[in-house]
Amino acid sequence: MNRDFNLYVFSDDANFCSALALECNSYGFELTFFELKDFKKNFQINNKVFSVVIIDLSGHDLNFKLKKCEEIRLVVNYPIFGVVDKMSKELQNKSKDYGYDLIFTKRTLLKSLKKVVVHIIDK
Repeated sequence: MNRDFNLYVFSDDANFCSALALECNSYGFELTFFELKDFKKNFQINNKVFSVVIIDLSGHDLNFKLKKCEEIRLVVNYPIFGVVDKMSKELQNKSKDYGYDLIFTKRTLLKSLKKVVVHIIDK
């Protein structure tokens, strides 16, 4: 790929984060972890690097995590993805209402990260 790529990730799932770091490393993607409470200081606008935001919606505080999408959109115009352990139609619909571009299971994202990135960059 000719273009740099960065993933901004919020997750407290150590296994997912480790697996994602390995995948990103194998493709040469940048990976930036951030906290939802202070996300604004983590996003750096760089037009030469294509970026996406990934928010882990699993676990506690689902409504808090869903609402953060709206706040992040005020700061950056990156695609925002949600990841979950198990997909549900209710969560898919709710996440769209809050402005998430796509929802993946963690497993699906890890298995097809390069395909997802290529698809995003080609748009």
